[in-house]
Amino acid sequence: MKQNVGILDTAIRSVLALALLAVAVEGLFGPTISIVLGVMGAALFYTSSFGFCLIYKLLGIDTYPDFKDDSYHPQ
Repeated sequence: MKQNVGILDTAIRSVLALALLAVAVEGLFGPTISIVLGVMGAALFYTSSFGFCLIYKLLGIDTYPDFKDDSYHPQ
């Protein structure tokens, strides 16, 4: 499974996952909304942990940097 989620995406997904999971656990909304928020938070946490997003793959999006071009190693 090739990674397709970049560093900035990973950071944003991690923060959103933690926020959604915290709101879901606190139970600020009804049980149905809390479950939906929990599932969304878990999905974001999964994609940020493994660096792979199925939706990105289906849409042909790839934000993971290509280290082959050596642009990340200035001379």
